[in-house]
Amino acid sequence: MTNEQLREISAKWLNPIDLAMADLLDKSERMTIGAFNDEVEQLIGKIPQMFGMLDRQALIDSLEDQIGSAMLKGLAE
Repeated sequence: MTNEQLREISAKWLNPIDLAMADLLDKSERMTIGAFNDEVEQLIGKIPQMFGMLDRQALIDSLEDQIGSAMLKGLAE
């Protein structure tokens, strides 16, 4: 697996977290420090729930593709 493929899989799998972080960065530009701190605390509280939002299927599909390719390569050798 190349670094580019790994980055692509990571981007799909972690997309919900990336969106939350992008939203937080956007808010940081227009909020007071206190209000932003409150937003950060709220996001920290949601981290356990965010694990359920990860795109597991993107990770599963990639792993299946890699395992299949490795098996075919092994059979060819």
